[in-house]
This record gives sequence, structure tokens and C-alpha cells, in this order.
Amino acid sequence: MAILDYTDQHWRDALGIARDRAPAALIMEGTWWRQAATASRLDYLDDVVELAFPDMFMGKWQGLDVAFCCAYGAPRAVEPTHIFSQLGTDLLIQIGTCGSLDADASTGVVALPEECLARDGVSQHYGAGESVFTDAGLVETVEKSLARHGVPSQRTRHLTWPSLFAQSDEMCERWALEGIASIDMETSAVVAVGDRFGARTVSMLTVWDQLFAGRTFNDPLPEDDMEKLKRANKIVFEVALELALAAKSHPPPIG
Repeated sequence: MAILDYTDQHWRDALGIARDRAPAALIMEGTWWRQAATASRLDYLDDVVELAFPDMFMGKWQGLDVAFCCAYGAPRAVEPTHIFSQLGTDLLIQIGTCGSLDADASTGVVALPEECLARDGVSQHYGAGESVFTDAGLVETVEKSLARHGVPSQRTRHLTWPSLFAQSDEMCERWALEGIASIDMETSAVVAVGDRFGARTVSMLTVWDQLFAGRTFNDPLPEDDMEKLKRANKIVFEVALELALAAKSHPPPIG
């Protein structure tokens, strides 16, 4: 049987997760620095276990089951997203960093994608059209939560692209003309998978690359910008955990 046709029981058997148990949320992070990010994020959780598939973890946050995975790029991001949403996890949270095409979005601002142009090379296989959309209610919730923590945010028209390297100045100029303000490599694929399995999705991406100015991750940041980036990344994960807890306490209405 092809993987897209597997049942949820297949994944439960493979991971050893009981039928009456599924994490309340899956938090995904797209980063090269997988080892450091994983260690930092799992420090927040209790009773952490690595599941049968590598880099997929479960732990407890205030008694709530939460899953975490560092997955870089859309082809990898769909794998844990597919598994956990098919198991019944109905909240998918993408975090990480992004490039910005908006001169008003300085380093440390958190982009909150609303419309996501799905040019990642994977989303269409899950039924996505040209664009997918994150959950409007979740976007509003995390926007308010970030503001309470003193972290600036910006709702964006967003692009998910297959490669960090295959981006030219000419491409960035065209994207800016389309009204695209932020770019990553995972969000639209995560949303497309969530749509297929009925999970709600939200993305919080801290601005790092300022593509309008020709600055990429390979250019050193001034010390104060680096501190803004680190602080925003920390708060974003804390807001993700808060969101998971709130969503479990106040689930959305059915139908």
C-alpha cells in the first residue's frame, strides 16, 4: 500500500501511540541548526520521548501532550505533519525564521502568514491550489499573544519556496510586485496537509533575511539585531505552547 493511502492505525502501530492518545499540537521548526533548536525547545517539556521515527518527539507541557519536530523544507515538513494530523492532532504550528520583502519588517518582527502561495513543490499533491490559508482565528490569537510579550508582528501575504538558495534578486523583485512580504520553505506545505486532514494551522516566522536590502542569513547581524532575533524566537515557542494549551481547553465548535 502506498503511504498516502495508509490509515491512522498504521501510524499508531509504527509509533506505538495508543488509539485514545494524540498530541494536542504539533510544533514544527524549519532550521539548519536542528540539534541546538531541538535541545532548546525540548527543555520546556517534561517526560520527553523520541518516537520510532527520528527527530519526532513527544513531551508534556503543563500535563498536555505536545509533539515537536525540526523539519527543514517542504518535503520533510509534510512527513510529521501528515502523520500527526492523520492521528487526530488538530493543531499544527509552524515556527522558524523567514526572509522579508517589506522594508518595514525589521529583524525580530514576527511574520504571521495569512494567504500562503504554495510554490513549494509538495502542496499540490495534498490538494492545494495556488494559495492556502492559515486559520484566521489562530492568527488573531497569536498576534495578541505576541503583543502581550512585547514582540512586534506583521500579517503577511506569504510565499513558500522550495529552496533557500534558488532565489535571485530578480525573483525577489517580482515577488515584491506580487505583494509578497515574507518567504519560507515549509508553511504552505504544512497548511496543505492540515487542510487535507482537517487540522487548523498557524505560522509564526521571525524575520531574519531582509531580502529587499540584499541581506541573507550569511551576512552578520549587528549585536542588537541578533538579540532581537533570539528573543523573538524564544517568545514564539512560548506562544506556541500557550496556544496549544488554550486550544485544548477551548476547542473550536464542530461543524
